Parts: sequence; structure tokens; C-alpha cells
Amino acid sequence: MEQIPFMRRVSFSAFPCPGFILFSALLSGGLVSYSQDSGAKGTQTALKPLPDLTVAKSVSKASDNDRFSGKIVATRDMAWDMIDHREGNAPRPGEMAPNFSLPRADDGGVVSLKDLYLTKPVVLLFSSWGCDIFRETLGGLQSLQTEYGDRAHFVMVYIREAHPFDGFGGGLGRVKDPRTDEERAAIARKAHRQMRLPFLVLVDPIEDPTATRWAGWPVRPFVIDTSGKVVYAGAQGPWGYRPYRGFLHGNGKLEGLDREFSSETLEEYLEKRFPKANGKTVN
Repeated sequence: MEQIPFMRRVSFSAFPCPGFILFSALLSGGLVSYSQDSGAKGTQTALKPLPDLTVAKSVSKASDNDRFSGKIVATRDMAWDMIDHREGNAPRPGEMAPNFSLPRADDGGVVSLKDLYLTKPVVLLFSSWGCDIFRETLGGLQSLQTEYGDRAHFVMVYIREAHPFDGFGGGLGRVKDPRTDEERAAIARKAHRQMRLPFLVLVDPIEDPTATRWAGWPVRPFVIDTSGKVVYAGAQGPWGYRPYRGFLHGNGKLEGLDREFSSETLEEYLEKRFPKANGKTVN
């Protein structure tokens, strides 16, 4: 790939689209986007500024509802605006985990985060069937669950579609965005079955309170220990999503507010939390 000169930093697009690679250079405070089609000459267009991740916020906000709640992510600009608006919500390492009670995708039974972490640590993943990054890394996540599933609960919160057929990046999606709690639960069950997810899958209501409070859209992992404290908090996905060694989306750099979150991969954290003795994982 041809290198593009820049003055301050390069931030690769968080949302790839089929048939082209989009990446952005932040030049002297402005954003310039370069789009490269297969076999075509790159073009230069002005885009909306990237989320401002330069102002440190030491304590998370406590918002589970905003102007994006319950709405389809229709455009790239809307996606950026939503990420920017919610980034301060995400709990940092060392903070107490915001509790929630959500229905299971399989039988509708309600499960609370607190009930889970009181028995053993919780590896919590936010995502959806329409998230191509989640689908790409599913095999690695399944390997982590196989390795550590006896020591920690692995829980997925099914949230708003990252790329719905009827919204932003629809070519990467699998379904239309649901309009009701029942529709989202049905999609979560289908995804659970077709992707053979080994995790407990819980379903966020259609107004997105859990994804909003945790800033979990489009994909983001956390780990909560048995005291209810967040001990691993992945940076904003998808560019900060680091499930295991060797996987990077974009340039792999954490800047600004992203530096308040965990820089190591989820795999690396779990290896430290559950070290091996004589080849076997121990507490």
C-alpha cells in the first residue's frame, strides 16, 4: 500500500466497505480521506472530522440513553457521531462495572451481570451478527473460551447491528436492523445457532441501554472480576479491538482517550490472570 505523507497522525477508517480500502489522514487538524478502488486511481474527498479522542476523561459518564438510542446506524457520519458521543460512557479499568439484567437469547430467562461475576470473572463481549470484525475473529474468541471457559464466564451482549442491510455498510451485514425487542431476540437466536456461538448470549433491548452505557458498539470486550470491578477494558472498537495477538484493525495505535483503556490484547490479559502451571491453567 502506498504511504501517504501526514503532519500529525494517520487514523485508518474504522469501517471497511466492500471493494475498497478507506483510510484517513488528519492533516493540520483537518481530515482528508483517500479512497482506493481495485485497479483505480485514488481520489481525495473531504469527510466529517474523526471523533475527538484527545481530551482525557478520567471517570466514565453514566448515560444509558442518548439521541442515537433505538436508531438504525444509517451512515458513516452517524457512526462517527455516535462513537464520539458515547466514548466517555465506557467504564475504565478499576471502575465498578455498571450492572444490567438482560434476557437470554435461547430461552428468554433474565440474567444479571452481578449474578455472574459473583461466581467467577466475566469476559464480556459486545457485538452483533452484522459486525464483520466480530465474525472474522470468532475462531480466536472460541479458542479463548475453550482455554479459559472453566475459569470465567464468557458472555456476549447482542447489540444493534454494526452493518445492517438497510443501513451503514449494508454489504457487510447479515440481516436488516430489527425494530423491536422481539425481532432482535429472534436475530440473536439465529446468529447464536448459525455461528455456533459457545458463549452465553444476552440481548440488549431495542433502545440500546447497555450498549450505550458501556460504549460497546460495534464490538468491544471487557473483563469483570468477582468484586464487580472492571479489570480489562478494551479500547473503542473496531480500531481498538484487540482480541488476540496478531489481530489489528487499522494501524493499531491507541491515541487520546483510547489510552485510558487496556493496551494489551484480551488473550494477553487472560494469560496473566490465569497463568499455567505444568501446562495446565490454574487460578
